[in-house]
Amino acid sequence: MNEEHPDDDPFELKELAVNYDYLIYKINDTIATLSEKTFQSINNKNKLINESYLNDQLQLNEELQDIDKLITQSKDLEMTFMKLDQLNLFVEDFKSRISYLEDEFDKL
Repeated sequence: MNEEHPDDDPFELKELAVNYDYLIYKINDTIATLSEKTFQSINNKNKLINESYLNDQLQLNEELQDIDKLITQSKDLEMTFMKLDQLNLFVEDFKSRISYLEDEFDKL
């Protein structure tokens, strides 16, 4: 009975695990992208300050818009983490329920 049957995974746990792993991958990718953008922005601003560029040529409105975009992206990222925490709670609860069902099934 080592052959896999469609009924071997009625709750589609394998698909849930794959989807969860993909979600984690996408979140990590987004974090890496935002980190790189933030790092570049900070380095650029540091260069501008060191070159006294702020006093004569910096267009503050554009920089403030970039900062606002970063803040918005950070808030979106925070919301994504909150959603991920909720998903993790759901998955842990789901795992405990599945474990209980497996134990009960084994008793039969």
